[in-house]
Amino acid sequence: MLVLCFAAVYLLWGSTFLGNKIALRQIPPMLLSGFRFEVAGLLILGGVTAFGKLEPGAVTNWRHWRTAIVTGGLLFLLANGLLSAGLARPVPTGIAALIVGSTPISLVTMDRMQTRRGLPSMRVMIGMGLGLGGVATLVWGSMASGDGAKPLELVGALMVSASTLFWGAGTILGRALPQPRNPLTASSLQMIAGGAMLLAVSAVAERWEPVTRIPPQDPAWLAVLFLVCGGSLLGFTAYMWLVRNTSAAAVATYAYVNPLIAILLGWLFLGETLHPRVALAAALILGGVVLMQTGRKGRESEHRLRRVAESRP
Repeated sequence: MLVLCFAAVYLLWGSTFLGNKIALRQIPPMLLSGFRFEVAGLLILGGVTAFGKLEPGAVTNWRHWRTAIVTGGLLFLLANGLLSAGLARPVPTGIAALIVGSTPISLVTMDRMQTRRGLPSMRVMIGMGLGLGGVATLVWGSMASGDGAKPLELVGALMVSASTLFWGAGTILGRALPQPRNPLTASSLQMIAGGAMLLAVSAVAERWEPVTRIPPQDPAWLAVLFLVCGGSLLGFTAYMWLVRNTSAAAVATYAYVNPLIAILLGWLFLGETLHPRVALAAALILGGVVLMQTGRKGRESEHRLRRVAESRP
C-alpha cells in the first residue's frame, strides 16, 4: 500500500499538468477547474458519508462553510484558477510544474509572518534563495528568448507564480479557522465551495457554448476524466493515506518529484523542448526545496509539514 500510494501521488499528480494542457485546448480554464473540483468534492463527500466517516454537524455547521469559502476561494478560485489560466497560454507544462514546485517558499514565508517566529534557519533561507533564483531563471529566460509568442508565455508564467502565493495564503490561513475533524470532509467542502466560485466566474467571463460542440472522442474529455478521477480522487486519497501512515517529510517529496514527471511527460507527449535554462532552473528550484524540507527538524517539522504540504489535487 505504501508503494502504491507513493506511486499515485508521484505519477498521478505529476501527470495533471499534461492533463490540464490537453483539456485546455478545448475547454475554458475556469470552467475546467470549476467542473473538476466541484465533481471531485461531491464524490469525496459522498464517499465519506457512505463509509460512515461523516461526523455529525460537519456539513451543517456554518463556520465550516465560512472556512470553506475563504480557503476554497484562495486555494481553488485564485490559486488553481490562475494556474489553469496560465497553462491555457503558451507556458510549457514543465515550466509550470517547476514554478508550482517552489510553493514551499510561499508557505515558509507566510508561516513565519503568521507565527512571528522571526527569520528561518540559514539552511531554509539558502533553499528559499535557490528556489527564487530558479523561478527568476525561468521568467527571465522567457523574456530574453526573442520569440514573438513569449510575451504571452511571460504573462502565463506570472499567473502561475501568483498562484503559488494564493496557495500558500489559503493553506496557512486555513490552519487557524474552524474545520471538520476529518481532513477528507474539510477538503471536500473546500472543493465544493471553490468549484462553485470558479463556475460562477466562468459563467460570467467565459463562453460555454463551444464546449457542447467538442466531439465525444476528443482527447479533452479523457483529460477531464483523468483530472477528476486520477488527480483529485485517487491522488488525493493516496496523499491523505500517506499523511496518516508515514512521515510528513517523506510525503513532502512530491514537491520535487512531480515537476520531474511533468517535464518528462511534456517532452514525450507535447514535444516540449528541454532547454539548458530549464535544466538549470530545475536544479535550483528542486535543490532549494530539498534544503528547505530537510532544514526543518524535530517535532516542529512533523507538525508543520503535515499541515502545509497539501498539494494541488
